[in-house]
Amino acid sequence: MDENETTTQTTVEGEQPKEAKKKFFERRSGWIITAVGLVLVILILAAVSGAARGINDRVSLAETQAAPRIQSQLDGARLDIEEGRYEVALSRLNWILEEMADFLSEEELAEVGEVYSQTLVLIAQIGTPTPQPSPVPTEPVNTPTPDLRGEQDLFDNARQFMEDRAWNDVILTLAALRQKNITFRTVQVDGMLYIALRNRGLEKILAEGSLEPGIYDLTLAERFAPLDSRAEGIRTWTRLYLTGASYWEIDWAQVVFYFEQVYPHVPNLRDGTFMTATDRYRLGAIEYANELAALGDYCLAQEYYERALAISSNPEIQPTAQWVGEACAGGEDEPPSTPPEEVQPTPTPENGLGPTPTPTETPAGEPTTEPTEGGG
Repeated sequence: MDENETTTQTTVEGEQPKEAKKKFFERRSGWIITAVGLVLVILILAAVSGAARGINDRVSLAETQAAPRIQSQLDGARLDIEEGRYEVALSRLNWILEEMADFLSEEELAEVGEVYSQTLVLIAQIGTPTPQPSPVPTEPVNTPTPDLRGEQDLFDNARQFMEDRAWNDVILTLAALRQKNITFRTVQVDGMLYIALRNRGLEKILAEGSLEPGIYDLTLAERFAPLDSRAEGIRTWTRLYLTGASYWEIDWAQVVFYFEQVYPHVPNLRDGTFMTATDRYRLGAIEYANELAALGDYCLAQEYYERALAISSNPEIQPTAQWVGEACAGGEDEPPSTPPEEVQPTPTPENGLGPTPTPTETPAGEPTTEPTEGGG
């Protein structure tokens, strides 16, 4: 082996350890970088998890602290309602809705909304102005408040219309508010719409004689909360009035059947003809008695003549009623002599409505006779 080959071999043998050592360090540094990366990922995940857990713990603590306060105010509102402190009850409910809305479940929100609507009904019935919220001390809120001045102005206007009992203006204002921001004070707006639609419906029925539109308003109100017993009673009797009126001059027995249920409870209930429930029952009873007398059922005819005359005396009907009474008392197959022509029952005029009574003024929203449980 010559000298050149020996030198070359020595050089190659010397480079191999260096290359092996270099590869070893490269592999080692790769593992170190990977390990450091994994540690950083673990630390980041731990920090995020800890922050989320901390947030959840704070939220859970807030909910735990809020629940007894909400329940306390709700129980207090119910007690206030029972004892007639409707303004205080409404203030409590406003505080719940304004300060604790984020902590209410859907079931709790519905429960508060129902009590809120009931309170508004009671306040409207006694004519007490709606108080401004809220006397309950509130905790400072650190989150920035959105600019809701437009919505708040509409809401305040609706409150003022509520105090003025301008129900139509309340409904129009709240409709504009809903169009602007449907989520603004949802439960309170629902309660105000309920009371405005309820009272407008009662005014249409009891003061204006607009029966179908009044029923429609009460039906709309029912979408927000169940109708109270008084409004439900008025709606039921109004439907009976309309059903009885639909049989006018067609079936007097049905007329009598329906109006004898209505007139004892809301005697001045009327429609656009200005005929009250009492007028319709009286005239219907006379016409039904005429039919019964013509069929020879004198005793039943006498009963309905007497019912009509008990409501209002009628010298034109009195002789006929007396003649029918004699026929009933005689119990004969043949009636006594036919009454003179001038004392025959007076037929109903061609328009089928009888004499048009003078309309009577009925206080807005109040029936002449207070409904009873058995009125429907």
